[in-house]
Amino acid sequence: MKSKQVPETSNMTQDHSDHGPLAGELMDLYVAMLIVIPIAFVLKSLWV
Repeated sequence: MKSKQVPETSNMTQDHSDHGPLAGELMDLYVAMLIVIPIAFVLKSLWV
């Protein structure tokens, strides 16, 4: 049985190497949490 060697430079390894920890799809989630959570606390304090 013969096996093929995969080249080390593939597209999958290059996609995420340039991004920081806050880049990508999670950035929208972080921004939404920073906006929604303080508004929720303000509205809760006004309700009681």
